[in-house]
Amino acid sequence: MHIDIKIQKDILRKDILQRRNKLNKSEIELKSQLILNRLIDLDKLKNSKKICVYVSKDSEVGTFSLINRLINMDKSLYAPKCDIKSNYMAFYKINSLSDLSIGAFSVLEPSDKTDKYVCSNKSDICIVPALCFDKQGFRLGYGKGYYDRFLKDFNGIKTGICYDEFVVEALPKFDTDIAVDLIITDVEKYLCKGGK
Repeated sequence: MHIDIKIQKDILRKDILQRRNKLNKSEIELKSQLILNRLIDLDKLKNSKKICVYVSKDSEVGTFSLINRLINMDKSLYAPKCDIKSNYMAFYKINSLSDLSIGAFSVLEPSDKTDKYVCSNKSDICIVPALCFDKQGFRLGYGKGYYDRFLKDFNGIKTGICYDEFVVEALPKFDTDIAVDLIITDVEKYLCKGGK
């Protein structure tokens, strides 16, 4: 059963990554900007003091301008750092994009010498990347499980961002998969029933 789900996920992952990588730079910028505008307009985000946000690469929804906007909104901002040996991810405080340097998987990461994020409030937000989400809020990531392990203990608002064409009805899932509470796309906002 578990092997079947893994195979299904691997096939989907390859297909969606190929499709997403066909988006050109201007499409990525336009769609990312539409997602950013929807995200910034959320009351939940305006009322949040602490925000965890991934640092984008390649064809992912771009987060660089989002990071700058959130810093200017006087939010406490945290970016992820992956430890490949332990398969563990933690978030560390950043004050600007210049606090980031190339780390695991060739992604820009913060130093682990700054304040480590501790989930202290239900209004905290984690902005979650994915190759694909389903309408229950479950995600298809790159298959390493970093976000599922982090989100298991995250008590705030789990907010997925994704291009709308990669939101599907249902994804194959493991019992350990964690759903987000809402998904923001370039077309709309989905409130999810799968989230805790």
